[in-house]
Amino acid sequence: RPDLELQFKCYHHEDRQMNTNWPASVQVSVNATPLTIERGDNKTSHKPLYLKHVCQPGRNTIQITVTACCCSHLFVLQLVHRPSVRSVLQGLIKKRLLPAEHCITKIKRNFSSGTIPGTPGPNGEDGVEQTAIKVSLKCPITFRRIQLPARGHDCRHIQCFDLESYLQLNCERGTWRCPVCNKTALLEGLEVDQYMLGILIYIQK
Repeated sequence: RPDLELQFKCYHHEDRQMNTNWPASVQVSVNATPLTIERGDNKTSHKPLYLKHVCQPGRNTIQITVTACCCSHLFVLQLVHRPSVRSVLQGLIKKRLLPAEHCITKIKRNFSSGTIPGTPGPNGEDGVEQTAIKVSLKCPITFRRIQLPARGHDCRHIQCFDLESYLQLNCERGTWRCPVCNKTALLEGLEVDQYMLGILIYIQK
C-alpha cells in the first residue's frame, strides 16, 4: 500500500511522547546504504527515518553505528500510516471548507477589534480606525499565486497561505506553524477560506 511507510526513529527513554531525538553519535544504514539523519536546529526538529525506499523483498539489515554511549535512548521500528499530500488535501476540502459568510464575519471582526498598529487604543484615545487592508494573493511559502487559500483556526489575520504548499512543507519539516503569524496551525485546525477562494477564481477568469 502506498500510504504505509516503515519508520525508524530514536527517542529519549524518559520521553513518554516518544519525540524523535537522535544523539549526535548515531548513524544508520539499511542494506549497506547510509541514511541522512535530519537533526535540525534544536531537539524538537529531529525527524524520523523512512525506510521503504531502501528496503527489498526478503531479508533486510539495519545497521546502527554509535561512536559514543547513547544508553539514555531507545530505537523503534514501526509501520505507520503516511497518506499522500493529495489525499490529505482532499479530506480537508471536504471537512474544513469555511463558508464565505463565516470568512466575511471573521474579516469584519478583524476590522472592528483592531486599530492601526502603533496608535493608541479605541477607549477614548486618538486611535486611528482601520478601514482597509491589503491582502497578497501570493503564498508566503512559495511566493506564487495561492491556489487553495487557508489559515489556522487561531489565526487572527486575513492573509492566507496556499494549503497544498503548507502541507508539503510540513510533510518534510513537521513544524506546523502559520507562515504569516507563526502561531501553531495543526492539521486538524486548518480552515479553507471559501471567500478568498471565490476571489481567486474570479481573478483567474
